[in-house]
Amino acid sequence: MTNEAHQILTALLAAAGPLLLLTCGCLPETFLNQNGLWAARTGATLSLAAFVVVLAASGSLIFNGAADVELPIAGSLHLGIYFDNMSAVVLVLVSFLLAVVARFSINYLAGDPGQGRFTKWLCLTGGSVLTIVISGNLVQFALAWYAASMGLHQLLLFYPDRPGAVLAARKKFIISRLGDLCLLSVIVLVYQQFHTWDFAALFAGAEQLHENGPGAGHLSINLICFLLVGGAMLKSAQFPFHSWLPDTMETPTPVSALMHA
Repeated sequence: MTNEAHQILTALLAAAGPLLLLTCGCLPETFLNQNGLWAARTGATLSLAAFVVVLAASGSLIFNGAADVELPIAGSLHLGIYFDNMSAVVLVLVSFLLAVVARFSINYLAGDPGQGRFTKWLCLTGGSVLTIVISGNLVQFALAWYAASMGLHQLLLFYPDRPGAVLAARKKFIISRLGDLCLLSVIVLVYQQFHTWDFAALFAGAEQLHENGPGAGHLSINLICFLLVGGAMLKSAQFPFHSWLPDTMETPTPVSALMHA
């Protein structure tokens, strides 16, 4: 098997986990609510399956090296999978925690009329987070980032009749949009600096920039780093942007577990 074929195999294994979860999350909400227990068990099974295929992808990575695969769509637009050692560590951790939370939610929400809806948004959120980890370019990364935020917003609103839950969701929504603004600014600045969105090319460009020393674009690089840190702090409820986090106690415990994990 050629090196290119090995890369494609590794990329497909890495992408299988997110695809499984996103497929489950795309099922009709009415159908899932009518079969709440089945939906919860299916979500937990697919989460465990995602963890298994992620382990397989990580094993393939050890023998075949990093995978950087692009799927053309139109013109310069394409889907990309970038899977290296760091991606493997994060992907294994996230998929494992998601499998635990999904399994716990089966019994926690047993009998709840909205159990199917919960499973839908849990799978969409988890699948989006896994997609973030393996994204091959900044645009795909940003879309998955936004999808994960929207999925979590729906989970925070699982009990819309609880004022505390609604208030927490609204506060988190506003803070998350500030994080989105930081990331959008990063995308614009990165393209202006490197003329590409692809991570492989960006890493190569950043390494070359480091070797050449500070140049005319060092102010842009510093601003990019500042915005990335700011966006991460906003999204992960770091001080002083954590005020909404204590209010999420009004949401189901699996949601709190997912956020803290």
